[in-house]
Amino acid sequence: MTDRAAARSEELIAAAYKVFSTQGYRTTGVADIVREAGVSHGTFYNYYDSKRHILDAVLDHAVGKIIIGVIGSDAPTEATSLDELSDQFRAILTRLFSVIEAQPGLIEFLMLDAPAIDSEMITRLLELTSSFSTLAMSYLENGVRRGFLDPHLDTKIAGESLLALMISAVVSTMGGSLRPAERDAQIEALVEFAYHGMAAV
Repeated sequence: MTDRAAARSEELIAAAYKVFSTQGYRTTGVADIVREAGVSHGTFYNYYDSKRHILDAVLDHAVGKIIIGVIGSDAPTEATSLDELSDQFRAILTRLFSVIEAQPGLIEFLMLDAPAIDSEMITRLLELTSSFSTLAMSYLENGVRRGFLDPHLDTKIAGESLLALMISAVVSTMGGSLRPAERDAQIEALVEFAYHGMAAV
């Protein structure tokens, strides 16, 4: 694919992402995507067979935005103490809520629209959930290895639990934006769970 073709494909993905996350997948047609992208139907079909075909690329695009926007520069191996790990979690959670507030349709698309599309999409979402659990686990493994988390901690289960709590916090925003005090309280509750529930004795 030439640079120009790759750029056009990215434009279509960005347009589809915007329309899916604002209108919903089922009520969106190819006409909505090409209108948003400012291209013809023919151009769309040069790259994608249907709106379902472009959906996989849109999902990758959405997940990429979450990873870049939420993880930032907080590498799993960076923390050298429990306080530093807590600061990492706090920063990650703060950025997560910022992404949600900036793009409320993104979460509704991932949590409500995407799972209802077909079984293949459910499989992809489960794989993504597993990947995020593994990422959470890597932060905890660093703490166990450095000695500031409980050496008997089951990092797989703990990572899955942290992700479940984060998803629960995300779901709570779907009815509307949280007030800053509510958001901060949720963040601190999650940080406290990690701090006191997994620390080395």
